[in-house]
Amino acid sequence: MAMPELVHLRFGALPWRPADNAMLIEVFDRHDRPTCGLIEQQGHTFLFDCIEGQAWDINVWAYVQVSEDQIAKLRPAEGAEFAQMVDQAMKDSVVVAALAVGDRLELAEVIETADVGSNLYAAIMEAILAKIEKGTSAAKTLRKVQLVS
Repeated sequence: MAMPELVHLRFGALPWRPADNAMLIEVFDRHDRPTCGLIEQQGHTFLFDCIEGQAWDINVWAYVQVSEDQIAKLRPAEGAEFAQMVDQAMKDSVVVAALAVGDRLELAEVIETADVGSNLYAAIMEAILAKIEKGTSAAKTLRKVQLVS
């Protein structure tokens, strides 16, 4: 299988419009902003999902390339079935995880999901926290957010 495309991010961009060449094409879920949906970028479609901190100022987002077949299955799905399909799409590929502060992308990490086992959420959070702890004070706040959600 060919290596999937990775979403291109611009730091300072909105997580649901992560670069100037990214177009929001569908929103599956929203809190006070889009939290799960599809974007198109350079001819590829990417699923985005706010996996932590939907109601907070600091949150973690995951992006993964999806196929037309995956999109066709996601669109009619609801509830637990939808959540499972999002999880599966993330587990089947390479994920770009990003931290946003105040709805602006701050940092990102590429995660090879084949190496993470069954708990993708924990792997994404650990990768982001490890990157934060290398250079910013946001880790303490993010850990608090993670504990209360």
